[in-house]
Amino acid sequence: MDWTAIITALITALIPTGGLVAIVTLTEKKSAAMLENAKQLAESYKALADEYQEREAKTQVLLQTKEDELLKQIRMNSGLRHSLDDAHTECAVAKLMYCRNSKCIQRDPPFGKDANLVVKEMEGKTQKRYSDNGDNQ
Repeated sequence: MDWTAIITALITALIPTGGLVAIVTLTEKKSAAMLENAKQLAESYKALADEYQEREAKTQVLLQTKEDELLKQIRMNSGLRHSLDDAHTECAVAKLMYCRNSKCIQRDPPFGKDANLVVKEMEGKTQKRYSDNGDNQ
């Protein structure tokens, strides 16, 4: 038997039963099924990417809120530190100005008129520091 006879016999046997059409359409069906699966996979990945983008947006908003709150706390702490520093300075000046003797003619320590200059100088430094910072931090 030669090959042409075998091929013609197969073709004549498959044509009436639709076997040849089934063989040809089988590959087309596989390709269509693969394309459909790829579309479904792409849609699921797109949905997942959208979900992650929404989470990222929410996280960014939360992060910005926390940063603003942290900066507000830092400013408040800085202001409180400056107030405490001013209070300590005033306390130190008051200790220097304390008169141990009840008679003010004989001061101990002997500051006299210079005491007012020390107090004014301290107030000037405090005012200068606040004006240099700009926002009273």
